[in-house]
Amino acid sequence: MVHQLIRNPVKVSVGVLLVVLFGMVALTRMPMQLTPEVETPTLTIRTRWPGASPQEVEQEIIIEQE
Repeated sequence: MVHQLIRNPVKVSVGVLLVVLFGMVALTRMPMQLTPEVETPTLTIRTRWPGASPQEVEQEIIIEQE
């Protein structure tokens, strides 16, 4: 296979040019953002404790979960 490529350098040159051409076409059509939109992940936890004050819930449950 290598011997065939050495004997036909035109085929190799055309192949390289086609790869470069297709790469340039793909690069120009590829969407690009310099500052992509990133969403910060969030987690919501609801704690129900009837009759407890917010301070009790924070001390007894929330701090334990952290």
